[in-house]
Amino acid sequence: MGKMLNINEILDFAIKIEQNGYAFYTRVAKKFNNLKIMKLIHYLAEEELRHESLFKALKKKKGIFTPHESYEGEYSIYTEEFLRSHFLSTRESINKSIMIIKDEVDVIDFAIDFEKDSIVFFTTLKTFITEDKEDVIERIIKEEVNHLKKLFVLRNEIKREKKL
Repeated sequence: MGKMLNINEILDFAIKIEQNGYAFYTRVAKKFNNLKIMKLIHYLAEEELRHESLFKALKKKKGIFTPHESYEGEYSIYTEEFLRSHFLSTRESINKSIMIIKDEVDVIDFAIDFEKDSIVFFTTLKTFITEDKEDVIERIIKEEVNHLKKLFVLRNEIKREKKL
């Protein structure tokens, strides 16, 4: 039988991802003096805080489940490795990302990669949980997809403005 898992563990991962996103945006903001870029970064940081609050609220409502695993320990291996390799999983990866950023398009591109990583993570986690707990993961994925859509729109707007 697989390990009994508290759905709160998944939500803890979600919260950590959002906190890392917030740390990234607040630190990258220091690289720019341009008001437009500052507003964009502030918006992105606020979105991370909003998502973190959502996940903390969800955490209060859920219980325990047994993850579906093809082999013993599959869930633990996946979550540990994914968090280790997530786009902004560590302070070091955040620092490296910040050093590469030169303009607002770079910020958005990094944000898009961050959101994509998060969507992949949570979509895969869905395969480990029972149907009665899928609503939690679906809500997380929906939040991240909506964030990704907003980023695509913002990137296109900025690129159009740069061409003018």
